[in-house]
Amino acid sequence: MMPYLYADLSVCTGCRICELVCSLYNEKVISPSKSRIRVVRIEPSIDMPISCRNCVKAPCAEICPTSAIYRDERGVIMVNENQCIGCSACVMVCPFGAITIHPEKGVAIKCTLCGMCVDFCPVKCLKIIDSEKLSMEKCYKFAEQMEAKSK
Repeated sequence: MMPYLYADLSVCTGCRICELVCSLYNEKVISPSKSRIRVVRIEPSIDMPISCRNCVKAPCAEICPTSAIYRDERGVIMVNENQCIGCSACVMVCPFGAITIHPEKGVAIKCTLCGMCVDFCPVKCLKIIDSEKLSMEKCYKFAEQMEAKSK
């Protein structure tokens, strides 16, 4: 079970408070370019928070030439900034676009699942969850919808 940050797109308003809170918590400055979460506008009414999915077979960790990217005891993919050389290989292979290069430090940065964005999201569209639990929640929701339609 790999934990990750789940965003309910039907609830997200695109306020980007998650980006601001993330940069303030991690960098002690309000700067979206230093945030570990990104909000991308897909259509005028669809905003999508992007963060690391902590892939089971993480391409970022596999391609890192210095082994700066590793999985911690929680199952979260982390970056050792002291080992990172800023080559951007991880950025190129991330299937979710969840890794960026810090604009000043020149090292890879990504979500560490600190949970600050979850705590401060005004519409509560963010939650830290594992894929098995999310799958079961979606199955139950689908079953409830099907039962309601059959009545």
